[in-house]
Amino acid sequence: MYDGFAEEYLAHAGEGAFNAYYDRPAVLAVLGSVHGTAVLDLGCGPGLYAQELLAGGARRVVGVDGSAEMIRLASRRVAGPASFHCQDLQAPLAWACDGEFDVAVMALVIHHLDDRVSALREVARVLRPGGRLVISTHHPTGDWVRHGGSYFTVEKIREQWRRGW
Repeated sequence: MYDGFAEEYLAHAGEGAFNAYYDRPAVLAVLGSVHGTAVLDLGCGPGLYAQELLAGGARRVVGVDGSAEMIRLASRRVAGPASFHCQDLQAPLAWACDGEFDVAVMALVIHHLDDRVSALREVARVLRPGGRLVISTHHPTGDWVRHGGSYFTVEKIREQWRRGW
């Protein structure tokens, strides 16, 4: 889907208000310190989060995206201990081991997935016990425009996952 306009998306997400000034700072703030962690960047796009995560001290970042062009852009822009996989996020992450990651981020992606349950189960598998997943969904003003209120309201949701659904 994104292959045909990946360069334009990079320009938009890199500097556009929704991505650069609302969603990305909010997600990174909720994520907290990533110093010394192994991070899974789901729907990594052109590597904007991967770049920020490495700058924040992540030990390693692995990005996954369904767009080969986004993976190419991410590989080109991100220096350091990062690798990128082109695959559908609804498919098993067969290359990843159980509990391999400390943290996962899925920014502005989950609303594109038809099988969210399978995707989240797979994320739970590759996160270590006690690992963190931060998700944001669709463009930040979407709910605000439809329902009123403020995008800047911060809610912390804590939940624990356990194996053996």
